Amino acid sequence: MRLNKIELWDLKIPFRDGPYRMSHVVQETTFGKVLCLHTDDGLCGLGEIVPAPPLEPQERLARYSETLPLLSNLIGEPHTSIKELIDALQERDASWNGITFGMETAYYDLLARQSEATFADVLGSARDTSIEDYFSISEEDPARVRVRMAMAGSRRKVIQIKVGVYSLAHELGLIRTTLDLMTESQILLVDANGGWSPEQAEEAINAIQDTRLIWEEPCQFYEENQNLCRSLDAQILLDGETSRDAEAAKRAILDGTAYGMCIKPALVGGLGIARQIRDLCTEAGIRMRIDGPWCGDIASAAIVNLAMGAPPDLLIAGCDLREPLNRDPDLDGLFHAAENRISPSHPYGFDAAEVRRLLGPAEWVWN
Repeated sequence: MRLNKIELWDLKIPFRDGPYRMSHVVQETTFGKVLCLHTDDGLCGLGEIVPAPPLEPQERLARYSETLPLLSNLIGEPHTSIKELIDALQERDASWNGITFGMETAYYDLLARQSEATFADVLGSARDTSIEDYFSISEEDPARVRVRMAMAGSRRKVIQIKVGVYSLAHELGLIRTTLDLMTESQILLVDANGGWSPEQAEEAINAIQDTRLIWEEPCQFYEENQNLCRSLDAQILLDGETSRDAEAAKRAILDGTAYGMCIKPALVGGLGIARQIRDLCTEAGIRMRIDGPWCGDIASAAIVNLAMGAPPDLLIAGCDLREPLNRDPDLDGLFHAAENRISPSHPYGFDAAEVRRLLGPAEWVWN
């Protein structure tokens, strides 16, 4: 198979209810792209580029500008040339990770269509047909927390609340408000995105003792979170520094101190690296959460396909990464198998013609 056409669309999606606040960034819109690879035997593969939210606009635009000639140079080359390009880009700095994720998603989509397999099959097959869908809250006002909790529904197993943004005293109040609205069987992920100092993290963990709590990436650096794991009786989920690549993840797993690990394919550079981390966690019996930055349907579906390959007893949850976004146009990438569970709507891949109809003409076309 040779690549004979490539299409690229902008995919800027605003947040539905205004800015979404985290300790390291405030998002008002996403800035992704949709990629479609065509081959000379009529196959096509779709992917979605998902830049890291904290990436500065000038750096994001520079990476996109550098990507255009790389894609143009693929025309007429064997389809495996896209994998060679992905491997080369993965050797560069982390600002390329969202781009390699989108390219690799499109490449795996091609492989799935060539072998007439499901997308999950090329990622090591699925162990379940759906996964737990956690519900994320990023609110300053306790009244808004109550509104979001009502939206989540009582059957939602896992809730996440973003902290590391406001004063510690205020955030402890938000955590208590959320816990008061939860059942005894629900789980609350308290996600600081590395926004707390070690002293703040220790104060927070000691202030609220509740078995429903999982403390997600309290501090910025791996060693700080490692010390918390060793010194406090708390369930701590590692993210960021500890799961940015397979080697960092392996170090965390060998240390054996963390309760679990968050795996984000769009931030580690692709589904292949994320699969390695998922499988390392599986071998070690480490619990995991598999998701990523907020994004569109194609990326969300790819990540859920990866998550379905995790052992159900080790998977804390995945996420409908479209939830806080304005879903128009809606590519219908996921459906809710139940109030609290999600599945890919298109296990054999998206219809390229339907994507083109919904997104309109591509901004860039090479053939």
